[in-house]
Amino acid sequence: NMVFSGCSVTNGKGRGVVCQTGMHTRIGRIAQLIAGDEGSKPKTKCGCLPDTSANATPLQQNLEKLGGKIGVIAIVVCIIIFIIGVLLDRTDPANPGSPAWLYMILISV
Repeated sequence: NMVFSGCSVTNGKGRGVVCQTGMHTRIGRIAQLIAGDEGSKPKTKCGCLPDTSANATPLQQNLEKLGGKIGVIAIVVCIIIFIIGVLLDRTDPANPGSPAWLYMILISV
């Protein structure tokens, strides 16, 4: 009389009523047991998503490091573009009366 989210239905008609969601389902309980938190409340990230950082694979760890490096590089490039534009006094061609720093913020971002 119960259908779980991991089940496949091949044909037919039916109606369903959602009883529980997220980590409160049976599949969520399995995920909780795999994580090793058998009796404790599941740890959450951002208040709603389960925190899986302790069980991250090497690929996930490397992708997280790569994302951080790309973010830092992007911020550094924006700062460099801003500084060079302000030093060269680049202004908006459509509005030459505007300050150079305002135009360079728009360009660098």
